[in-house]
Amino acid sequence: MPAKNLDVVSIGEILIDFVGSPKGFPLAEVTDFRCAAGGGPANVAVGVARLGGRAGFIGKVGRDAFGDYLQQALEENGVDTRGLLRDDEANTTLVFVALNEKAVPEFVFFRHGTADTRLAPGELPPEVLEETRILHFSSVSLTVEPARSATMEAVRLARAAGAIISFDPNLRLSLWPDRETAREKILQAAAKADIIKLNEEELAFLTGCSILADGIEALLSGKLFSGELSTDQCTGVKGPRLIAVTRGAAGAVLYRQGLPVEIPALPVNAVDTTGAGDAFMAGMLVVMAEAIRQGLNVEALAPSWIERLGRWGIVAAALTCTRTGVIPALPTKEEVAKLAT
Repeated sequence: MPAKNLDVVSIGEILIDFVGSPKGFPLAEVTDFRCAAGGGPANVAVGVARLGGRAGFIGKVGRDAFGDYLQQALEENGVDTRGLLRDDEANTTLVFVALNEKAVPEFVFFRHGTADTRLAPGELPPEVLEETRILHFSSVSLTVEPARSATMEAVRLARAAGAIISFDPNLRLSLWPDRETAREKILQAAAKADIIKLNEEELAFLTGCSILADGIEALLSGKLFSGELSTDQCTGVKGPRLIAVTRGAAGAVLYRQGLPVEIPALPVNAVDTTGAGDAFMAGMLVVMAEAIRQGLNVEALAPSWIERLGRWGIVAAALTCTRTGVIPALPTKEEVAKLAT
């Protein structure tokens, strides 16, 4: 089996965020925009690299100026770009973002037929998937073919090479044909993951449970998957073994079977919450990769390790919220270590 030279590889969307200003106005009323690199999986890859991990990214951009900009952003942050492909026929994906008075983002995607949606299974770099300890993905790349098939094939290949799988639903209902399809496809993906990070709204959407503990139990028990999926889709899949639920100002809760760990929030003056979930995931995965290097697995993590996973996630997310943008706002290892210990 190839050496595991990468801690985390992300696969999925990479795009340009046009962030509106001034803050506090709906997108329809914003006239000025600032260009920034974005896309959940790309943010996670950069976040991991900033926190001292070895990160890679698999995805697709156009052969245009925005594609050049995104490749440069990844490389400047030390992300392995062997899996970043260029599309000669489609443009790089664009998203327009406005922040309300509470720094919560409103999105409009320009993504029909754009480069990130066109990643095909045959274009996957097997050597990158074989080298990673953790493969991370989100549901945005599951909204359209061929990106959906490419993402799930990457999950299969990475797991076969010994990686664990990390999943962030990152629910964007505007990208799905309807709520039912979104729930079905996201649950199918969740069944393939070892680690899931989601917020309270996403948990309620997927499980139908208004009580946090009930929703977590529904995911960890596997009952949702056996009820939603056919037998052949679930064959050989354990389902998630660790679930992290982010709760904004209430902090986060991490659950392993029989072991809930609550992590308090780090109070900050938030100026932009865009990408906070990606920063949380990056912090958590950097610690998980360290545990894997020490020979530990998800089921065997002691409470102290689970607390450390959550603390690094909370601190990384909080620091990101104190700055504008996502990739420029992601913290360094030194910044997080100072507050997470």
